[in-house]
Amino acid sequence: MRMLRVRSRVNFRLSSGGILMPNRSVRHVRNVTLTGVAAVVLSCTALSGTAFAKSGAYVQVGARVARIGQNVQVTGYGGDDSARYTYACLDERTGNGGWFALGCASRPWTAYQRTVRATSFGRIEFRARLLAKSSPNGAGRLDRVSGAVDVLVR
Repeated sequence: MRMLRVRSRVNFRLSSGGILMPNRSVRHVRNVTLTGVAAVVLSCTALSGTAFAKSGAYVQVGARVARIGQNVQVTGYGGDDSARYTYACLDERTGNGGWFALGCASRPWTAYQRTVRATSFGRIEFRARLLAKSSPNGAGRLDRVSGAVDVLVR
């Protein structure tokens, strides 16, 4: 086989059939480059193909400290990508007692807001619940519960 010099930086060799073939180093660089590009494409495809439904329930209070008789504004909201209809609900707990339901939103995908009067000293806790339904009139199932937010009553 004879080596031919072409006016480029790549060396070609003349095979027995008269076809120009690139040198081994050129083929090696080309193969490594193609392997790298394929790996990047496959990893991007694999990462974008994994999707997770996003879900969450949150509660927000107007004030963390209140006086006896003062009103506290409480808002519960949330959402879930995997449920068709979600309703935000609020719960209240005074001291170490059990949770008491304040109410739920009347329409899906809306926040539920309530004004609560502080009637006793101590701690009042609020939390949001997210109910998921497959139809507007269907039975709801508990989807998420937020962390509790404290209001100190002095």
